[in-house]
Amino acid sequence: MPVPYRKTPRAIEIGTAAYLDVLWFPQERVFYGGLLIVDGKGQPQEFVHNKATAPAGALWSQKKMVATGIAMLAHSLFEACRREPDILVCLSDLGDTDYLKTEIAPSIPFVQVAPEREEFPAEWNWINEPPSPGMRAAILAQELARRGFTMEPFERLRDALRLVYPQADWNGSE
Repeated sequence: MPVPYRKTPRAIEIGTAAYLDVLWFPQERVFYGGLLIVDGKGQPQEFVHNKATAPAGALWSQKKMVATGIAMLAHSLFEACRREPDILVCLSDLGDTDYLKTEIAPSIPFVQVAPEREEFPAEWNWINEPPSPGMRAAILAQELARRGFTMEPFERLRDALRLVYPQADWNGSE
């Protein structure tokens, strides 16, 4: 007689989330970025990375240069990705809600993570419409949060970027 156990819901087994991180190195005038795709159990499924040189010239304001560089690099990562994730997750320092909606503009549910602060745990803030309760993305988001994959994938992502780009001054990123 087999031992009964709680089976993982199908949505968690086949659903994936993409964690996006882009770092700006002003001294080098370079952006480094990565996209880590994980399944509902937090297991890595794909990792893509790239770097981009910041736009230059007297007509570029610092703010516009950074915004353009982040969007340019994010889109290059989306195009290089072989999988189509159910959710895109980014950190709160990637940009404000309006910028993320208009410039990053994924067509899948997009959430921004606000890191934990003193007494408050890390929280997810939906950039576009949150997925409906029955959608695979909604089940996946709940499971990732339950398993503690709110901030942790970003640590893995940054560790991977450090390995791929050892020449970068990792103390000088913004």
